[in-house]
Amino acid sequence: MKKNVKKITSVATVLLVAAAISLAACGGDDADADPTVTPPPDLPGVETSVDVSLTEFVMGSSAGSVPAGTVTFNVSSDGAIFHNLIVVATDLAPDGLPVDGALFAVDEQQVEVVASTADLDPGDTEELTVDLAAGDYVLICNIPTHYSAGMTVAFTVE
Repeated sequence: MKKNVKKITSVATVLLVAAAISLAACGGDDADADPTVTPPPDLPGVETSVDVSLTEFVMGSSAGSVPAGTVTFNVSSDGAIFHNLIVVATDLAPDGLPVDGALFAVDEQQVEVVASTADLDPGDTEELTVDLAAGDYVLICNIPTHYSAGMTVAFTVE
């Protein structure tokens, strides 16, 4: 039993000495210490990618919301006819955008178009990169009759 007590006392002594050394190294008032702290380097911005598939008369999106910042839409025209993608900033419902009855399309003069692709032939693809602030958006195809036929998706940027 005396041997165990001596071992415990020896281990405790070593631990106390180690703790005292650690505290001495961390504490103190060093007048020569450099008070400036170098901040970490800026982290590169993270770009978000969203796949958008356009077919008759459906728009598929791989994400319904993304963080604010740079967003790349990877747009593919997967149908048998041409399509486009238009990103609209709006608080309106996806099916509530103003439509020009003569053109059978959303009246782009009455909405805030943030970005758009060219008209894409079947099988074509296009990357559309845009900086998006937090808010509500609607993705649409604005080829005449396509929006009214249901080619619209609600999209949120957080």
